[in-house]
Amino acid sequence: MTKSAGGETHHKVLLVDDDAVSLELMAMLLAHEGHQVLRAHDAGSALELLAGETAVHPDVLLVDLQMPGVSGGQLAEKVRALGRPKLRVLAMSATEVKENQLLAFDGFLLKPLVLDDLRRALKGRRRARKPTVRAAHPDKANGKAVYRRGDQTLDMAVVDKLLTMMPLQALSDVFTACIADTRACVGALKNQVQSGDWAAVRESAHRVKGAAMMIGATHLARLATGLETGGSKVAATPGILDDLLSACSELERMLLAGKLKKA
Repeated sequence: MTKSAGGETHHKVLLVDDDAVSLELMAMLLAHEGHQVLRAHDAGSALELLAGETAVHPDVLLVDLQMPGVSGGQLAEKVRALGRPKLRVLAMSATEVKENQLLAFDGFLLKPLVLDDLRRALKGRRRARKPTVRAAHPDKANGKAVYRRGDQTLDMAVVDKLLTMMPLQALSDVFTACIADTRACVGALKNQVQSGDWAAVRESAHRVKGAAMMIGATHLARLATGLETGGSKVAATPGILDDLLSACSELERMLLAGKLKKA
């Protein structure tokens, strides 16, 4: 942890998320705020960084709660056992959580991350009070209306925020990566539905939702949310999977039409 010339506190943050799109965007958000960012794609990689032969010493651990294998909550418990009293451990998720899921954490942030919430979480005292769960994002972010085209919804407040951190072409590349990952997840979902693996269906839907929310693809996120919360044969109909693919195609058309320009 360091102080800038202007008195702002800059942290060394270990960021842990299994979704590559979310990981990269959150890393950019933190770097944009002046923080030093270390990345880990899963709990095992994070523990290796924290406890390996060349261990790093961040003062903040920001971890996604819902990861395959070792979950974010399990990772937090393992990190507490390492005896790092100065390490502030924060959870994040694209889904609301119960307080008993946050017992090992100092705070909770709902994706997509809002700068004011992130700043407050980083300033808070370690273990000073129960972690707070912020309400879900409405269809307006910071008072700014969303953009609608047909049945497609894009949160332009999120897009504008991202454009303060990266050029338009870079943001277009992120959208393209999210679209490609969603299509890959739909392919996996078809197999998971056929085999009746509803836990895997929920995990895949959560992955799509998290990345979609990070880029402001609200319609895509809503479709994935419905599939995640249903997570059953009733919810995972061929029509829903087709709708996810259609939402991806609509995002591609918006990219070609140049809709990702800062307002």
